[in-house]
Amino acid sequence: MPLAQPKSIMGVGGVRMKRMTSIILVLLLGLTMVAGAGAAEPQYHTIAAGDTLHRLAQEHKTTVVEFLDFNPGITPDKLEVGQKLLVPVETLWSYHVVQPGDNARSLAAAYKVPEETLRTANGLSTDRLTAGETIRIPIHYYLGDPEGDSETKQVTHTVEIGDTLFKIARTYKVALAKLVEWNDIKNIHNIMAGQTLIVG
Repeated sequence: MPLAQPKSIMGVGGVRMKRMTSIILVLLLGLTMVAGAGAAEPQYHTIAAGDTLHRLAQEHKTTVVEFLDFNPGITPDKLEVGQKLLVPVETLWSYHVVQPGDNARSLAAAYKVPEETLRTANGLSTDRLTAGETIRIPIHYYLGDPEGDSETKQVTHTVEIGDTLFKIARTYKVALAKLVEWNDIKNIHNIMAGQTLIVG
């Protein structure tokens, strides 16, 4: 009979410990989800009269070089009012599952990103990759084809299931930042099947 009371006390302590552990896990999960949500929201700056890359770099506490890296194809001394630039605050990634025959050079060429940047992003010391592993693609470095000033007919694309903005950018050979600007996209991860996008 006297032994029953200590068992009861131990039981209460165990329940309290489990509850504390559960609360800590929930708090940690919540922080992780908040951090993940922040990473999914790229930041853009809309060019106003008088803006320069040097001024923007100071305002956003970064460098002119990083602005150019994140916005390939822009002309530093010819920024257009209303033009949207991707602010180099946080990198944006796509992912590729390595297939037999893939290597760092072929992926860099396929995704049109600098090979050195691709290798650095994945800690690669050689060109060799292992089939099945996942490689991070730095899509903010996408090297879209130079754009001409010719007044061609507007080209559109109807979003299909499985499409991503980066995939569409590759297909039509345009910079990701341009797709965002032309279509006033607020979240690059949120496009819907059936949606019509301007792609050229």
